Amino acid sequence: MTPETRFAEALRSPDPVKSLRGVVLELAREGESKAAIYERLLAFVPLRRTQDDYRDADEDILMDVMDALTGWCHPSAELLPGETLS
Repeated sequence: MTPETRFAEALRSPDPVKSLRGVVLELAREGESKAAIYERLLAFVPLRRTQDDYRDADEDILMDVMDALTGWCHPSAELLPGETLS
């Protein structure tokens, strides 16, 4: 299953923020770098907008998770804090 499919499934779960954060952590465990995951999410946003089942909340969730990757969040919410984005 592609990361993009996993992102889409996470957005449809009962707790999409938790699920999407989980996908990010899974991708990191599978060897994807923080920067690569961020770039995948960044590219996924405009793709998501073209889907028939798109909701504005999807973009909010994606942006929240991307903020957690960049550290633009409370320190306790940061994803992959030991890794740089560059």
